[in-house]
Amino acid sequence: LSPGVSPPGLPNAGKSSVLNALLGRSAVGVSRAPGRTRYFQTHYLSASVRLCDCPGLVFPSRAPPELQVLAGVYPIAQLQDPYSAVGFLGSRLALPPLLQLRPPSGPGWTAWELCE
Repeated sequence: LSPGVSPPGLPNAGKSSVLNALLGRSAVGVSRAPGRTRYFQTHYLSASVRLCDCPGLVFPSRAPPELQVLAGVYPIAQLQDPYSAVGFLGSRLALPPLLQLRPPSGPGWTAWELCE
């Protein structure tokens, strides 16, 4: 990303409403229901400031739910196993040294032990 450019946000998070408020006019359509913004739009606040509106970030459904939780695009309330995301992260990062954790009593770290 270029300096000063934000990545797309979550669906129905108010990106279009913020853009309209910053521009001081109704430049883009807004709705309570997600999916109103269908394409990337650029609006100029000044000669040197561009504001962009885009559809919300939608994670591919082929990605595991654990990764979607870590990306912040999967509703945590719908997650069957809350420790799966911690296990996913723990299998890819050396969390115990990063978090300065003492070794577990068992043979290795589990997601449960990392959370405790």
